Amino acid sequence: MTEQQELRGGVNVVRRYGDVVHRPAAPATPAIHRLLRHLHDHGFHGAPQPRGFDSEGNEILTFLDGEVPNALTPELRTPEVLATAAVLLRGLHDASVTFRPRPDDRWLLPIRQPAEVICHGDAAQYNCVVKDGRAVGFIDFDAAHPGPRVWDIAYAVYRFAPLQGPDNPESFGTPQEQGRRTAEFCRAYGPEAGAEVIDVVPDRLQALVDFMHDQASQGNEAFQQHIAEGHADLYEADIRYVQSHRDELRTAFAEA
Repeated sequence: MTEQQELRGGVNVVRRYGDVVHRPAAPATPAIHRLLRHLHDHGFHGAPQPRGFDSEGNEILTFLDGEVPNALTPELRTPEVLATAAVLLRGLHDASVTFRPRPDDRWLLPIRQPAEVICHGDAAQYNCVVKDGRAVGFIDFDAAHPGPRVWDIAYAVYRFAPLQGPDNPESFGTPQEQGRRTAEFCRAYGPEAGAEVIDVVPDRLQALVDFMHDQASQGNEAFQQHIAEGHADLYEADIRYVQSHRDELRTAFAEA
């Protein structure tokens, strides 16, 4: 019998059995499974592949080998991790361009126009598989949804640059250093990513805060707990930080 290993899974309990993981399914799961198969068929291999469902209705996905960091510790704040995460996100977006959502697809997050690609929706270090000093995959596509590239890039640079204030325990670097890292991420992603991503970050975070409160008001205990623990307050503080340091961040971006 394959030994069970429980993995950290955000709001979900995730269990690994050998080369697959079992995790709770959701209303968006059918659309996400079609997306994951599409990504693989179109040359993007940095995502899990669906392998059906277990007897309890949990989805089964292939396991991506590597480490999934909860935070960007000093050894992970390298140009290589930053650039490979950007290239990985670009590959995901490019492979998703030809994916055709169905009218009955039920995405967790609202579709955002222009729906250029399928956004990962939570492209952060805690959903990024790192191996040998490089980002090699993204996991947890629960928040995937159609949207513009910049919407996904904005959240990624919020996490990877990071565009966070000093009160955030995951923050590091001065605004100048954060602006330069944002530029490095965008340069690795490609010409679609420019300095305007800095201006999108507050809107992206506000949408997240609004979603959290909406879910909590509907009785979602996980989001109620997140709000009680101060997560929404932290996002709102980071919104104010990015807005108040916008000029410094954009200047550093331009000079990088």
